[in-house]
Amino acid sequence: MAERRRGSLVAVALVTCVALWLIWAAFHDIAHREADLTAEYTILAAGAVWLGCVAVGLLRAGQRVLGAVSLAALAIGAWGQASGISAVDEPGPTPGDLATGGAYLWFLLLTGILVVASLRAPRTNRPPA
Repeated sequence: MAERRRGSLVAVALVTCVALWLIWAAFHDIAHREADLTAEYTILAAGAVWLGCVAVGLLRAGQRVLGAVSLAALAIGAWGQASGISAVDEPGPTPGDLATGGAYLWFLLLTGILVVASLRAPRTNRPPA
């Protein structure tokens, strides 16, 4: 069971890391006002679904604080994105930029927490059943 838990934490952390990289790339294109942003908004929606699944998974695993903060960060990030991401050439960050950036930083931190938790999970020498 511990080896399965360890593997699933690593998998969740890796997929979350990839999702965050794609989300960053999408926000980069949005901030640079690329012509067609359909793909970028699709990536954001898919990333939000994944991060929501991670948050719910944390809640179901008994990690109430991490799960609740993740759901709150997801809601704040969605609000920030909906309120508008400022272009690179616009002066100063908007509240939406700050909200989205804060949510992004939370999920980076959460990814690190998942990696550390997977490294701390006990190992077993038995082959998987």
